[in-house]
Amino acid sequence: MKQINKFLTSILIFLALSSLMVFSVNCTNVYAASKPSVPQFSVKFIDKSYDVPPAQTTDPYTGETTTEPGYHVNDGWLQVTIKNQPYTPSDDLYRLYYLVEVKGHFGDDKDWHTLIDSKSEIGYVEQSDSDYTVLTSLVRLDSGTQIDLRVKAVIGYPRKMPFWTMTIEAESGWSKVQTFTILYGSSSISPSQTANLSNQPTSDSYNPPQQPLPLYIVVILVATCIIAILIAVIAYQHKQIKKQL
Repeated sequence: MKQINKFLTSILIFLALSSLMVFSVNCTNVYAASKPSVPQFSVKFIDKSYDVPPAQTTDPYTGETTTEPGYHVNDGWLQVTIKNQPYTPSDDLYRLYYLVEVKGHFGDDKDWHTLIDSKSEIGYVEQSDSDYTVLTSLVRLDSGTQIDLRVKAVIGYPRKMPFWTMTIEAESGWSKVQTFTILYGSSSISPSQTANLSNQPTSDSYNPPQQPLPLYIVVILVATCIIAILIAVIAYQHKQIKKQL
C-alpha cells in the first residue's frame, strides 16, 4: 500500500510539472511570435529655407529712418519613411509604433535622442493604415551637417501620468544606422544614403501571435489525467484486495 501511495504521489508531481511546462512553453511561443521585426526606412530632407528682406523703421520722435539688414534662415523638414509590417492588434490597447532616434554623426552613443514627429507628443509614431508610416520633424541645421538615424518597432500603448509614457509589450532591435547629410537647395533623396525599401527582404516580417492553450483547458486536461490515474490505481487496489481474499 505504501508503494502504491508513493507511485501515486510521483504521478501527481509529474503531471503538475508537465502542466507548468506546457503553460510556460505556450506563453514563450506567444511572446516570440509577437516580437516585431526590425524596421526598414529611408530619409529625405525637404528644404524650406527662406530669406527675410531688409526692413526700414522710422523713429516717431526724431523722424530718423533706420534699415535692418536682411538675412537668410536655414529651415527644413526631415522626413523619415518607414515600411509598415503586418500587425493585427490583440486588444483595444496595444498598437504598433515606431521610434526614431538621431544624433550627430561624430557624437557618442550617449548623444542619441528621440526625433519628435510634428504630430506626436510622445516620440512614438503609430503605424499608419497604408504601406508606409511617415515621420516629419523640423530641423534647422547648417548645410553639410551629418546626422545618424536609427529606428525600432514597439508594441505598446501610450498613457499620460502626468507625462506621456509608453507601456511596452514587445519591441524589435534597432535598425542599422543610416548617416544622412543635410544639403540645402535640394529636396531629393540621396540613393547612397537611404535604403531601397521596395527591394528589402520580407522574410523577417511580423507574424501574428500564436494563440496559446487557454489556462482553463490546461487545467481540465490535467484534472482528467489525474482522475484517470486515480481510477486506475483504485481498480488496481481492488484487484489486489480480491487476490488476498
